[in-house]
Amino acid sequence: MSVLHGKSWYKWVVLIVCILIYSGGNLVRWNYTGISSYLVTEWGIGKPEIGLMGAAYFYAYALGQSPWGSLTDLWGGRKVIPIGIGITGFFFCLFAVADSYNQALVIRTLMGFVGAATFIPCMAILTRWFSKKERGLTLSLFSGLGAGMGEVWSFLLMPLISLYMAGGNTIFGLQSWRASTLLMTFVVALIALISYWGIRSDPSELGLPSVQEKEDKTQTTATKYKDVVLTALKEPAFWVISLVNQGFIVSLRLVPGWLAIYAATYYAQTANLGKAEAMVAGGVMASVCVAGRIIGSPVLAKLCDYFLANYKLPRMAFVSLTLCLLFACQFILTIAVPNAIFLGVLSFVLGALINSYTLTYAAVTEIWSIKAGGALMGVVNMIGQLIGATALALSGFMAAHFSLVGGGYHMEFRGIWYLGMVCAFVSICTSLFAVYREKRAIREQENNIA
Repeated sequence: MSVLHGKSWYKWVVLIVCILIYSGGNLVRWNYTGISSYLVTEWGIGKPEIGLMGAAYFYAYALGQSPWGSLTDLWGGRKVIPIGIGITGFFFCLFAVADSYNQALVIRTLMGFVGAATFIPCMAILTRWFSKKERGLTLSLFSGLGAGMGEVWSFLLMPLISLYMAGGNTIFGLQSWRASTLLMTFVVALIALISYWGIRSDPSELGLPSVQEKEDKTQTTATKYKDVVLTALKEPAFWVISLVNQGFIVSLRLVPGWLAIYAATYYAQTANLGKAEAMVAGGVMASVCVAGRIIGSPVLAKLCDYFLANYKLPRMAFVSLTLCLLFACQFILTIAVPNAIFLGVLSFVLGALINSYTLTYAAVTEIWSIKAGGALMGVVNMIGQLIGATALALSGFMAAHFSLVGGGYHMEFRGIWYLGMVCAFVSICTSLFAVYREKRAIREQENNIA
């Protein structure tokens, strides 16, 4: 018998390992942004090509959501996640030696599909380890801390390493952004090993009570995995929640993907910094946004858990409020900010708001079932990711279309924020029906308990 048998505290180890896994996933997905100025110079590309590079990853990432989620439901995350991360690391290494923009585009597409083995599989595992009372906070800590760590590596650490390695230093003959990318490949490989060592797919593996079995008694009468999935997919409300989620996902793609570049342009124009220094300064501002995800979003999620547990306030009502605030913050980005402090506060708030998307996934598992959480969250995330990838692909063109020559840094990017505002507005509208559906689920579960 394992020394971990019956240790209820092990759920916190699972959470920590999942956070580390997701940090590796975010490092891979955003690695190109912190080094974008080097890619622009070396390959002669512009904003549209940068946007397409991000979109190539996320289209493939979207298609991988449901398959990797279903595999996690059926086989367990301990088998699925290390394999996915290991393959992702291999493609990350290939990106470091890519000879051209077209090669990099193909590599990032392949990297995107296997990169889907991090987020939804980890979410599925965590919903099995943590009950409804703490699920919102747990998922927010997972996504906020995991994304935060990965984005700091991408937006701040990689530019700093690239700057250092551009001075003649090499790693296996590689310099600048190539050396920093290769160095981070070793980080991804280490995370793959840790994930196999630390993950346990379900509390029952350690002889602990099953959260899934307890909640299934009030959630669904279906016993077969296929029936649980089909029951959810047949409901219009399931697809409505997918549309609610896309507003977050679009902002989640646009804000981290462009905020560092937006801030770098801001500093270059207002503080007259050089290209390298402006990129580092932009990375710092993006890190403030990351701090919002790490600190602010768990506070919002804890409030959501509290009001759900004590006042039966649906999670989707909280989601609707955060979407309204997200719309307002992106509108502010379309006008000139008064100073760097204001931009920092706005970046922090944006970070907290965009990370509230995890509340929609918690609602999905609580309305239907944890048993098929990987598959259902995977479908919701796939739809959001496809829309998000499309928005990211269009973002560079939107920036160019709405740009006003001589209008200042904010005029260069306002088309991007317009795009985010439109998607947020759609989500606000659809969230009203989602609130109604969750209220009905709460009443049904109370009746089943009685």
